[in-house]
Amino acid sequence: MSEDIAAAKKEDETEGVSVASKGNLQNVVKFDKEDDGSWKTGNRYNRFIQKELDSFRKKAWKKQIGKHLDGEGLKILDVGTGPGFFACILSEMGHDVTGIDDSEGMLSHAARNAERLGVSPELRLMDVNELTFADDTFDVIVTRNVTWTLMRPNEVYSELRRILKPGGKLLIYDANWFLHLFDEELLAKVNKRNAAYIEKYGADDYVREDYPRVVIRHEDKTRPLADIQRPEWDLKVLKNMGMDVTIEEDVGRNVYEEWEKELYAESPLFEICAVKTDREERTEKMHTYWQERSKTYIFDPENFKATQDFVRPFITYKIKKVLDIGTGPGFMAACFADMGMDVTGADLCSEMIHKARANFAAQGLKGDFVVTEADELPFDDNSFDMIVCRNVTWALPDPEKTLRVWKRILRHGGLLFYEDGNYYNYHFDEEKKRMKEECSAAYEKEHGKQNYPGTPGFNLCDETAKELPMSQLKRPEEWDDIVLPREGFFILKKEITYTQNLRPFGEGLGYTEQFSIVAKNYKK
Repeated sequence: MSEDIAAAKKEDETEGVSVASKGNLQNVVKFDKEDDGSWKTGNRYNRFIQKELDSFRKKAWKKQIGKHLDGEGLKILDVGTGPGFFACILSEMGHDVTGIDDSEGMLSHAARNAERLGVSPELRLMDVNELTFADDTFDVIVTRNVTWTLMRPNEVYSELRRILKPGGKLLIYDANWFLHLFDEELLAKVNKRNAAYIEKYGADDYVREDYPRVVIRHEDKTRPLADIQRPEWDLKVLKNMGMDVTIEEDVGRNVYEEWEKELYAESPLFEICAVKTDREERTEKMHTYWQERSKTYIFDPENFKATQDFVRPFITYKIKKVLDIGTGPGFMAACFADMGMDVTGADLCSEMIHKARANFAAQGLKGDFVVTEADELPFDDNSFDMIVCRNVTWALPDPEKTLRVWKRILRHGGLLFYEDGNYYNYHFDEEKKRMKEECSAAYEKEHGKQNYPGTPGFNLCDETAKELPMSQLKRPEEWDDIVLPREGFFILKKEITYTQNLRPFGEGLGYTEQFSIVAKNYKK
């Protein structure tokens, strides 16, 4: 063991130039020789990975991961592949593997390691914070010692879920590597183990006083998972996203060497297996429709003022963090970003999120965006000062359950603001049905058809609406006025517009009521 450690400390004098081999790497990668410990070159870490590939670890990890792999030739993503350990061994098992990393040096080593082993995973230069894969791409996603580094872990987890196929598995291997820096009792135990390690094996790069304090910082901010007890945090967040989650504690006992078991006993390696559940049929229909509808959905900044004026009297200095649920092309999110708020937009549809990001860029606005369902939000309790949405509540399959989810992530005294309408109540109200037919005939167009040519499958939306509970109610009196107070919201303002009563030239403009509500959250 001491010889291995000594070898790992030896300076690597090789010039850093790598050529893609067997099509593994998309482009020739060149990098300047820098400090051997640099994550950019990956030299030091690669020496450790090469020893893993030549040791019992390869077989041990194949067994550990293999028990979660159902079938052959699975499409697998290795996030933060580094020098390619997982990408290589999973390729050896016959799977179609893609490894991503934001370090060119790491990918260069991964390409050489793959060539040495005679395997050909696809290696891509990509940041885990900016995944470009399509929805439902991978059967399995694996990652090791990466998630603790994330600056926006909730959003990244949601993105990983998005690119998993229904029934796909997310396998996370990580540990509470630096929790001892925030816990004096734990720090004393870790220092004792470090001292014992140095006495037994000698000082080396595995025990450094300055390293942890550097790596837990990123752009002068502490990495948010550095001081959080895991995997309890992960379990809660992933379950909130609607994933089925199982945890295995201390998998290091299966894959570690003895020196690691001794050194890392206070921060055991854990395994998280999170399975993406299938969407309900009606949710899938709505997803299909709105993905296509994103091509024609309107974003009009000229309408910001009316929305801003409605809610402005209730905005105080405490309202800073805003979540726009069902953001679509980002209209509501942009309204509040334009008012100087810290905005996050969430939507079920990735195409809508792409549109929202583009609209924000065009307006010179800043905001974060995440693909997630309205009742499966990957955010911690009390995360936001305000939740907003437009034309979303009518589409909720379980509106009361969803409202409780929103309440969980909204702080005490926070605001809930939404605009909506009784758009599909005509399925259950004969008078509304008659007015809809008159309106359509008067204007020779019907929502989703002549209005939005090129948008296929409008019936997916219209027919699904028949199955949704809100379509059967006359709102806000039959739901909002009752449920909001019952769930701990005080209605501050409510405004209803009866579009069917606006009749220029004797013709009705609409067939449904539209309403806006501002409510304050009082935690129960």
